[in-house]
Parts: sequence; structure tokens; C-alpha cells
Amino acid sequence: MKQLLISISISIIICMVAGNCCPLSAQRLAIVDGKWERGAAETVKFFRIHNGDLEELASSKIGTDKRFAFAVNLDAEGFYAIGEMPSAINRYLFYLKPGDVLHVTITKDSYLLSDDNTPENKEMLRWHNFVFPLEDHAVYFMRKISSYKEFFPLLEEKTTALQSYPKIATGNARFDAAFEDFKRNDLLFLAIHFLQTPRVVHPSATEYTAYYRNLSLPELTKNTSLLRYPHGVKLLLDTYMTQITRIDTSANAAGKTPRLSDAIAALLKKENVQLVQNDTLRSEIALLASKDSKTGTEQKFSSGKDAIDFRFSDVNGKQVALSDFKGKVVYIDVWATWCAPCRAEIPHLKKLESEYEANDKIVFIGVSVDKTNDLQKWKDFLIKEQLPGIQLFAGDAAKEQLLDPYKITGIPRFILVGKDGKLANVNAPRPSSERIRALLQETLDCEDASQK
Repeated sequence: MKQLLISISISIIICMVAGNCCPLSAQRLAIVDGKWERGAAETVKFFRIHNGDLEELASSKIGTDKRFAFAVNLDAEGFYAIGEMPSAINRYLFYLKPGDVLHVTITKDSYLLSDDNTPENKEMLRWHNFVFPLEDHAVYFMRKISSYKEFFPLLEEKTTALQSYPKIATGNARFDAAFEDFKRNDLLFLAIHFLQTPRVVHPSATEYTAYYRNLSLPELTKNTSLLRYPHGVKLLLDTYMTQITRIDTSANAAGKTPRLSDAIAALLKKENVQLVQNDTLRSEIALLASKDSKTGTEQKFSSGKDAIDFRFSDVNGKQVALSDFKGKVVYIDVWATWCAPCRAEIPHLKKLESEYEANDKIVFIGVSVDKTNDLQKWKDFLIKEQLPGIQLFAGDAAKEQLLDPYKITGIPRFILVGKDGKLANVNAPRPSSERIRALLQETLDCEDASQK
């Protein structure tokens, strides 16, 4: 108890100094006391889930004893997240009410709770242990090399077992009801996220399991539960994209193109109103469509908008700008030497570049976002991996000139720019994707047609 009180005091001071907590109220205060035993993290953050977005409420430095603590004023009970960053890696979800206390240990591979935690969070842990094998493949894919051949049978095994998953009765009716939707959304995230991470081989349309074929957008959007799940609106859009690009073989590539280029606009069309049943969800999708309507670095990133220019040094110190290549299609790889998913894409990128080696209408640019003091490490990596294409080093200027303007929160990130200097796809498929070649060819063909 004494150690907990000390941790609470530390977290209160952190919140007050950081200015990212509401004024503390004893009645609405939630306490999180924990130990971080994973990696060399320096800070742990506490997030609330608001309209599907993760909003940071507090942060805590990890002490030399690996402990961290938060004291946070909660507006309402619900699902909250603890982790290093908003992305799914090293981030876990919990259910907290004002006045709750959570004791958690983040282990090397998962997390543990002490016996004196709430019934709600004990259920959250039970569920996490149930889906952990899926998470291990989908989120922590850098730990092992796996493909759909291992993941799909495991997914079907879990969906079958879910039919007999024990019903809960925690004494909190609000949680018990929300938890049913949470389980569905969490399983969906793992299934979709697996498809979006680097893999050695990819399934054909006929190899997708019943789980994917039976996904129903109207069923997913009957209520607003996706807004209480991290990045829930994006998950909905990704599910839609999965259906039309991977599962639906009845439409030809040309028929799919409008939906691929703007999934948001497609879902908001009158003829697709039945796909999104809940009006609040439709409003959030519409808000997402207009969120980046401002000029400058907040411009809307969609096809036809001007790409934001950048200028960085190549391996010889020569300054090279994106705008130098106007008149060519440009495929940009934003990466770093320390990024395992980035390195996993390199063999696929090399193969892709070799296929277009004789085509002078397309340019491949790699932009490293390694820190400036890692310049030599980057140069050595280029030699070791024999990376082709134009290689640029952003260093410490990456945040201001590239990451913030393009709102890049995770890498690798691929951006496709047309010959006219306008964006063709601000979040283009990876080289390992089965869709990238069709998109590159479509962009090249489109540009050629426009000049005739």
C-alpha cells in the first residue's frame, strides 16, 4: 500500500506538470499502478478512446525499478488503453470506472493482473489470453515468419471456440453488454490487421476462410461500439476495403477502382447507405472525409491533391527534392534501419523495382527517418542490402518536413505520386501486397492517357 501511495503521488505530479489531466477529483480518480518489463521503454502513456480515436490523458516515466503509475480523472467508465504509443504494438486495453484501481505487469510477451483487480479487467485478461495466439501472429509478426497458412486455421479454430465462450456476469450490466461487442471488434481487428502486415505469401480470393467471407458491414454498424474501439472508423474502412479487394471476385479490377481510390466517399454514397446502419457512424465517416480540408500541411490527402514537397540529402550529400521528379510517377518508401517491418519489405521492393528497371516513367525513392546521428549506420545499411533506387536521408528533419505534413504515425509508409505532382495514393499498398502492381500500372496508364 505504501508503494502504491508513492506511485499515486508521482503520477499526480506528472499529470499536473504535463498539464494533460483534468483537475483531480477524489470521486472520479482512477489509479493505475504497474511494472513494465518489456524492452527499454522510457515512458508509458494512458489513453482514452473517443469516437474511435486514442487521446492521450497522461504519461508516466518508467522508474529504475521498472514501475510506472497514473492518477487520472475519468469522465466516464469505459475502455481505456495503456502503452508506449497509440499503435497496437505494446498497447493493451482495460475497462475502468471512476474510482477503480488497476495493478498490471507488462511482461515480455503479454500482461498479468494481481488478484485484487476488478471483475471487468479480469474478464479483459481472460479474453486477451484467448486471442493471444492470433495477436502474436497479427500484431507481433516480427517475432516469427508466418503466413495465412498458419493464421487462417487458427482464426477458424478461435471463431468456433467463441461459440462456447463462457458468458459473463461481472455485476456491471453496462460492461457485460459492451464486452460482447468488444470481443467481436477485437477479433475483427486481429483478422484484418494480419492482412495488412508483411507476409511471405498471400492467399488467393478463394483461400479466404468463412470468417472473412461472412463479414457483414451492416451487422458491424448496427450500433456505435466501433467508436469505443481504438481506430474503430479506420477498422470499418479497412474491413470494407478487404471485402472489395480480396473477397469480392465478381467485380473486375476496373469496377473496383473508384472504391479503392476513395473508400470513405464510396461508403457515403446514397446507394451504399445500407452498409453503414448507424447514423452516428456515418457522421464520423463524413467527419473523417472533411477533417483534412484545410490548406497547407492540413490539406485533404486524396487523389488529385498536390503532394507536399520535401528535400533531403542523398548518400553523397546532394540535395534531392520530390518536385525534381515531376513528369514521372514516384513511389516513395518511408522507412528506417531499426524498423523490422520496413526491413521485411526490402526483398519485395527490390523485386518490384527490378520489374520496372527499364521504365523511365517511374521512380522509386526511399526516405530514411533514422536519427541524424545514425547517418553512418544508414550508409552502411545501404551498402549491405544493396538498395536500388534513389535513397535519401531525412534525419532529424523528418518530423517537420515529412512525418507531420503527411501525418505519418507508423512506418513503413508508401506514397504514390503521379507525373503531375499530385497524390495518386497517400497510403499506397506495400511492395509485398498483391495489389501494388495493378495500382502502379493503373497510375502509369492513367498518366499516359491524360497526355494523349
